[in-house]
Amino acid sequence: MQGPFLGRTVVLEKPPVDSNRVICPACQRIADNYPAGRIEIKGPFFKRHRKEILNLIRNEEEQEKGEHPMERIMSIVDEEDHILVTTTGVHIARRIGDALSRAYQGDFDFQYGDAEKSIRVYWYR
Repeated sequence: MQGPFLGRTVVLEKPPVDSNRVICPACQRIADNYPAGRIEIKGPFFKRHRKEILNLIRNEEEQEKGEHPMERIMSIVDEEDHILVTTTGVHIARRIGDALSRAYQGDFDFQYGDAEKSIRVYWYR
């Protein structure tokens, strides 16, 4: 296959005048603070193994981002008796819940909302 740009990197100095700026859906969710996933993690086991569990959550995020770049953790917020993890997508939230359940058992539940465009995940142990 022959072409003028085959095998070359083309760098535009300025974007074309008629081009539009587009923000990726994940970045837009983060900017709007509108998570698709909410994961509530609580319990005495969590309090004793907090650092280990947070490492598991970050590892799951890295693996998911490798497969689906739009799936990201938005925030991890410490509440009085639990942490709340918010995500840009439902898949990463479900994946984190599944990983917690596989690794540490405990009580695991999830509920989809908005025609499966959002998810709430609960894990307790």
